[in-house]
Amino acid sequence: MPLLTWLTVIYLVVLVLALAVSLITIFIYLWRIGSALAYVHSALRQAETNTVPLESHVEVINNGLASVGDGLKSVDEHLAATNESLNTVAVHTGIAETVS
Repeated sequence: MPLLTWLTVIYLVVLVLALAVSLITIFIYLWRIGSALAYVHSALRQAETNTVPLESHVEVINNGLASVGDGLKSVDEHLAATNESLNTVAVHTGIAETVS
């Protein structure tokens, strides 16, 4: 009976040590992950601080590009009208393209 008791105690000690090593390892990795996330958080805050002044510039550029887009739409409409006129002239002169 004493042999079985000693084997059980040794088994429990090994089991507790294995569990302790596993938990300590998990804690170390969680600590490293937490440190990395804190660094990412700090970098994102710095990026946010650095890009705040760009907001007004981006709005100005966006408004300028919107007006350029309106101008390009107008040019597109004019070119479509010109294309129709040229097609009409081409049909009347007999040089219209035929697509087969």
